[in-house]
Amino acid sequence: MQTIKPSPLREEQLRNIIARFIHQLYESGGEAIRHVTITLHGKPEHFCDTRRINAIAVKKIQGITTLSYQDFEVNAPIPSTVTLVAAENENQPV
Repeated sequence: MQTIKPSPLREEQLRNIIARFIHQLYESGGEAIRHVTITLHGKPEHFCDTRRINAIAVKKIQGITTLSYQDFEVNAPIPSTVTLVAAENENQPV
């Protein structure tokens, strides 16, 4: 039996999904919703090479050495912050 790994969402696909979600929130809530913050948890390979990647050393989470994150913008009618977070651990192959 062959196992096929699902291909990761490309950033543009992810951006479109999030934009549709925020549009739906706006249609439902209108002016009642003032800001949307979305945090996605992924892997370091999901980061875009052309934007800044921020990293924070972590000592209190067992097995995790670094939390990295990257923000990206989404075309939406409500101001939004979208952040992709990835944890790197000490047992991760290089």
